[in-house]
Amino acid sequence: MSVRLAGLAASIAVLAGSVTLPNLSAQDKPKTTNIQGIVHDISKDKSVITVRNGTVTRLVGYDSNTKFLYGHSKEAKPGSLSQVKEKFYISCAVPADAKKDSKATECVYRETK
Repeated sequence: MSVRLAGLAASIAVLAGSVTLPNLSAQDKPKTTNIQGIVHDISKDKSVITVRNGTVTRLVGYDSNTKFLYGHSKEAKPGSLSQVKEKFYISCAVPADAKKDSKATECVYRETK
């Protein structure tokens, strides 16, 4: 009887080990929303970039942790805030659960859309 129980326990352990768990690292990464458009204004004293897309104007906050990249998102090179100019196209990743004062985690900019 103990041999059967040991065999059953071993079978359950093998079965439990073969079950795949969801990717936990994907859950660690917060969801983001993309704010994109033309740079209308840069307020360095308030750390805010005003982005206009059609008739909609959005404010994007940034801080020292915001990563600025130049070019297209798939081929972007390191950049900096000092290189961002009015009338440039910009796309910023902001946490999806962001309140009014949240900061962008990454912004990709270029001269034209």
